[in-house]
Amino acid sequence: MGQRPRSMTALSMVVVLGLALAVSVAACGSTSSSTASGDTPVTTGDPSIAAGRAYPFTRTTVTLVDPTRPTEAGTKTPEHPGRTLVTDVYVPEGPGPFPLVLFAHGLGGNPNKVVGLLSAWAKAGYVVAAPAFPVTNDTVPGQDGNWRNVAAQPGDVSFVLDTLLGTGGDAVGLSTLDANLGDGNGPRLSERVDHDRIGVSGHSLGGATTYGVAFNTCCRDPRVKSAEVLSGGELPVGVPPGGEFQMDGHLPLLIMHGEKDGSFNYHLPTDVYASAKPPVWFVTLVGGSHSPPYEDEPSPWDDAVMTITADFWDATIGNVPAAMARFEADAVVPNLTTLQHKPG
Repeated sequence: MGQRPRSMTALSMVVVLGLALAVSVAACGSTSSSTASGDTPVTTGDPSIAAGRAYPFTRTTVTLVDPTRPTEAGTKTPEHPGRTLVTDVYVPEGPGPFPLVLFAHGLGGNPNKVVGLLSAWAKAGYVVAAPAFPVTNDTVPGQDGNWRNVAAQPGDVSFVLDTLLGTGGDAVGLSTLDANLGDGNGPRLSERVDHDRIGVSGHSLGGATTYGVAFNTCCRDPRVKSAEVLSGGELPVGVPPGGEFQMDGHLPLLIMHGEKDGSFNYHLPTDVYASAKPPVWFVTLVGGSHSPPYEDEPSPWDDAVMTITADFWDATIGNVPAAMARFEADAVVPNLTTLQHKPG
């Protein structure tokens, strides 16, 4: 599998050059709302039903501890010798093996703000893991000044993968989770996951994390086979030594962005899309803002986002027949979403 990535110096430059984070605006825990040109919400249906599946699932929180990498001091928090990742894990019922999706929250975000979206993926038959990053989640004092710690977050994603796949790491409570799966009679979590079908997704600063773990030479994890960036950051044309972004089409990429995003301007993802080699798809949320389309507060885009993202997993790591055609059909909702595509 190669050496697990540990740092991401280059990704800090991504944020400096491309995002120019206005911290008070870009905090991803915003509760502001937006409407699509005054239209009423369009219901596209439960993605698991559209896919012909509706798995019951369990949601469990486990604590993962990486003692080999430090947590840098934040604006209001001290340095810590290790990295602690409190992680929500969604597991569909059944022996599997199921594909695995890692989700990275944004600055001031938290996995508990996107329960609806992650539940939709679990119901569609995906194990989902969502860590709370040590100094950028909404429970950390001064988190809005800690955005530079995004450089360490691709390594966090790879560490979570190591732990859940049973190839390394330490998880408090993971053995309990294993014991509870199937009332203790079923396979362990690592045995329920298809190690060859892994996707990574992220919102906002978590989108920058996703770009790092999927496309930057300093942090690329070869286990990742598909990526979704949800209102995430721009990639610059060049990066300093320590890592290089290679948007070379080695895995399928979905970019989704609101055209009225007040935190990351819409031209940022369109520039990435223009420079990326296929296969890559770009979904515009018509009138969409930064956080409401993905978080649990109701918005006009909720059903479309859940359906489109689940369809993309089906088409790229789910091995679901005809899923790509379904994805491309579902990705176009009048007055709500549009689709661009560079075929591979």
